[in-house]
Amino acid sequence: MEVSYKKDTIRIVESGGQKWLVMDETISKEGLEVAQVKVFSSLNSVEKMLNRVKLIILFSVPAYFLITIIGGLFIAKKALQPINQITKTAKIIGRGDLSSRIAGVESHDEVGELSETFNEMLDKLEESFDKEKRFASDASHELRTPVAIIMAYSEALLAELGTEKNSEDLEKSLLVIHKESERMNSIISQLLMLSRGFEGKYKLVKEEIDISAVIENVIEQLEDMAEHEKIQLMYKTDTPIFMKADQSLITHMMLNFVENAIKYGVNGGHVWVDTVKREDELIIIIEDDGIGIAPEHLNHIFERFYRADQSRDRSGTGLGLSLVKWIVGEHGGNIEVSSQPGKGTTFEVHLKSN
Repeated sequence: MEVSYKKDTIRIVESGGQKWLVMDETISKEGLEVAQVKVFSSLNSVEKMLNRVKLIILFSVPAYFLITIIGGLFIAKKALQPINQITKTAKIIGRGDLSSRIAGVESHDEVGELSETFNEMLDKLEESFDKEKRFASDASHELRTPVAIIMAYSEALLAELGTEKNSEDLEKSLLVIHKESERMNSIISQLLMLSRGFEGKYKLVKEEIDISAVIENVIEQLEDMAEHEKIQLMYKTDTPIFMKADQSLITHMMLNFVENAIKYGVNGGHVWVDTVKREDELIIIIEDDGIGIAPEHLNHIFERFYRADQSRDRSGTGLGLSLVKWIVGEHGGNIEVSSQPGKGTTFEVHLKSN
């Protein structure tokens, strides 16, 4: 193969169906050209290697993309499975089944945290709906009883119109109707107050009031009731205790506490009311030596229409302590209760004094 010399160049020359890499180099010594060198190298092996690389790339790139797509779909499906589970659960809940929960999510990432939060929210929602169902059922039951009594006595009176009726019996029937009407009116009024309170529509009118005067007024109102039940009310103070509060609600709260203490007291028993003033807190203590409350009932006494003893007394509405809890909460306070069956009950109301 004859190839012309091109000084100091590197080029590719094709000959006999083969490609060659040709390099021409001049060797000089002391400024004089002493030799010309021509180097040949076959490119066949390089081309074969490049062709193999092309084939590898031609087949591996589609395979890589195929594996990537399949793997991506699998990972996406795996990653979105909790989301799909949440969506399915949400649809089931939308049909009215609040007992459903997201199951099978064991990851500890954001999705796992979302699932856990979602389940906690469902627990609270289900508990809230159950309470509302019980509330509606209890309210219906509580209102149905006085309505039924009023209707029965009214029908009896109407049936006896024009007949000679003993005035004593007539007065008794009218007193029953009046009593049940008052009870129904009380239930409706307290329900309205609770509903407005929970909806945030009740506007408190806070002013500087003397708690001692409020308690003394309540004691005075309930003296006849206590005397009838042969219970002694105990409250003494010579020092006014002022705090900023809604006087109407605080009076309502004390009436409920003291009235309950009298109602569930024992003949010859006592009800003590005391106040303790601290720097930024006022504690009102209502203690009695009555029948007490069993431990299993203590956690439920503030629920609407809950009665520890269903057979003992139905003159109340079953809403008193629910209202009390709301009133105390509206004043930024809390209630502590302790009781021993047969020994009595103690309520401690902690209120912010400023």
